[in-house]
Amino acid sequence: MKKFLVDNSRKNEIPKMLYKLIHSFGPITKIGLGQHIQLKPTTMTRLIDELLQAGFIREAGIGLSSGGRPPILYEVIETAAWIIGIDLSRNATRIVLTDVNLNQVEQYTIRMTSIHTPDVVFDEIRTVIKKWLIEHKISNDRLLGIGVGAVGPILRSEGKIIGPESFLAPGWEEVSIPQELSEFATVLTVDNGANSAAIAEFYFYDELYSNIIYCINGYGIRGGVLHDGKVTSHRQGDTSALGHVIVQANGNTCVCGNRGCLSAYASIAVMIEEFKAVSGRSCDSVEDLLAEVQTGNEKAVSIVKEAAFYMGIGLANMVNTLRPELAVLHGPLVYGTSFFFEEAIRGAKAHIYSKEISLPVFKEGSMREQAIALGSAIQLFQSFFNFIQQKSPP
Repeated sequence: MKKFLVDNSRKNEIPKMLYKLIHSFGPITKIGLGQHIQLKPTTMTRLIDELLQAGFIREAGIGLSSGGRPPILYEVIETAAWIIGIDLSRNATRIVLTDVNLNQVEQYTIRMTSIHTPDVVFDEIRTVIKKWLIEHKISNDRLLGIGVGAVGPILRSEGKIIGPESFLAPGWEEVSIPQELSEFATVLTVDNGANSAAIAEFYFYDELYSNIIYCINGYGIRGGVLHDGKVTSHRQGDTSALGHVIVQANGNTCVCGNRGCLSAYASIAVMIEEFKAVSGRSCDSVEDLLAEVQTGNEKAVSIVKEAAFYMGIGLANMVNTLRPELAVLHGPLVYGTSFFFEEAIRGAKAHIYSKEISLPVFKEGSMREQAIALGSAIQLFQSFFNFIQQKSPP
């Protein structure tokens, strides 16, 4: 399977396109495939037979007849290949194993603390991956690759994290992900986690929304953007830039040195410090802050509501600029409180101009904590078919 998918020769373009169509729309008949790709019946039959013999697809029953012989349905074989997806974030690193249909088969979480240096984290990642490969009898030629969604900024050309703001442990200033995972000798994709999560939403909604912004409210604040179903990216990816849009001129000092940044008003780190200052109580994590909110502590609720309002202003800045169809908000306070999402969306709507043009659909993250890891696996799979986006069907 890997050899087939990495082959970008002209001869292999049509077989790969046919496989991708069966993956996207299966179970599907030859007639159904013919609605997406124009091939001679003999060519269609030959290529399907080749995919069947290779063990990439299988017959999946009989479709509805329109008068003649009932047509055969085809679908991909989900265990023909496997993908690893990794979410490398400040609070937790998540690893998932998916089959080729992008169904999650295994998942593992590393809670990030002050001792979780790159050496510690990648040692554990490598151990987990090796364990799964043995348990599921996955040979190297059946591991399609590893997709990674990480905290930025990221030097895309090298797959390197450079100067992230939020890790608790030292040593993350310059980390080469390809180097850390080189022993697996497989295909690797690296992107900012917010972009990976946006891809996951695109996939979750079956491509219903092709222009998406995905905003992560965490210890740092990140945003991913899809335009026409494709990640909007630059050589140096820095989705943490959302945290540094100005929401209050000459306002609070941010960790970046500027004043009035969104992160200085709406990041979890700022909320925790503000709560400790006004309450005099111990509060060392988002779990502690959530516990105070859930027990009705008025100071904690007030601080989180104000942060949600400013998060909404940051979200409005993205909506005003990019005009997405779908705007997604993700984070522990989004899922752990009854009001953060509503307050943020109220703040966003109050600061969006030209409302008559049509507002985006606002939603909480559909895949929650699994979004980045699963999105990374999806990105890895999609990377084999990028050539399709530049070519017209034959």
